[in-house]
Formats: sequence, structure tokens, C-alpha cells
Amino acid sequence: MVIALAVFQPAMAATSSKIISTSVPEIPQLTCAAHGKPNGTDAKLTANREKSGDPAYIEFRQRFSSSIPSGHVYVVFGRLDAKGEPVTRQYIGLFPRGSLIGLYGGAIVPVPADLAPSFEDCRFTPNAAYRVSLTEQQYQQLLEKVRANLANPPKWRMFGFNCNNFAATLGSVAGMVEPANRSQPSFSYIYSFIEANGDKERKVAG
Repeated sequence: MVIALAVFQPAMAATSSKIISTSVPEIPQLTCAAHGKPNGTDAKLTANREKSGDPAYIEFRQRFSSSIPSGHVYVVFGRLDAKGEPVTRQYIGLFPRGSLIGLYGGAIVPVPADLAPSFEDCRFTPNAAYRVSLTEQQYQQLLEKVRANLANPPKWRMFGFNCNNFAATLGSVAGMVEPANRSQPSFSYIYSFIEANGDKERKVAG
């Protein structure tokens, strides 16, 4: 439940025994502030599964990548306001370090990866975006997963555990599953992911 306070005070949500701010990112290092976009960027939604009253969301985005031909899937997550609009945006994705060197190395062995948002994540317009709202319990589970990954970053593997697969592990807090073909390039994976989870791509009127 969102409670409106004074104009200069952040909105707060009450849950069981604690008060949670809905306007302050829980994990500030995952915002786009370092890239000049502290509030992140909005995205035109390709698919949206939102339940009225849910206080949070997870959003799967796919963008062009100058170093990886298949593109890149990453996750944006945060709080929603009473109208179901994002109040905060935090970004996380699994991207091989070293650009092309990491890409080709990851085709052979697992390579170190970055999780924090890049300039491209924060500045490029996504090709697709899929938003799913979360209950408070699901959101807390997501935050736990994110913090665990930050404490012990997984390695990137082209075949086995790439950006697509990493994003799907975060979606598991909402019961989301990967498509049957989990080795697709990102530009097709995002649409298969939407379909595998029972949602449909929005059709644009001609």
C-alpha cells in the first residue's frame, strides 16, 4: 500500500514490521547515475503482465550491442507507484569482460563478467521490453538473489550461462521459465521468453 506524505518526503510503504521507502533504490550501485541517468530510462513495452496492487516489478530488456552480434538481454527492477508506473529503476545483467576477447573466450571457457549497468544499458533504446509485476515477497526474494550475485558474481559462458540465462534466473522469483531452446541469440530469446511464460507480444496497429 502506498501512502502519500508531504511533498518533500519520499513515499513509504508499510509491510508487516518495517517501513520501506518506495522512491529510493535499494541497491544504488545498480542505478544509471554513473552514466548521467540517475532515474534510468523508460522503455516501450513489448509485453506487460501487471497485477493491480503489486508494489514492484522486474523488466527484461533486449538491446543492440556493438561488441556482441546477438545483442544483450538485461534486467531492470524496482518499485511501482499506485498507478503501476516505475518509481525506481535498477539495472543488472551478465556481460563478458573484455568485449570481443571475452566473447570469444567465453565460447571455450567461463569468463569473468560484469553485472553493473553499462553506458549502453542506460542510454540505448531497447529493442524489446517485458515487464512483470511482483508481490512484496517476490521482490524481496529478487533483492536477495541480486545481492547474492553481486557478492559472488557468476561467470559468463556463451553456451550454458549467458546474459539470457542469467536474466531468467532472476525471473524465477515470479515462477518464470526459460524457453525450450535456451541457447538462442538475445534478439530472438526475448520473444521466446515472453511466449514461454504465457504472455504475448503487443501488436502495433498498422
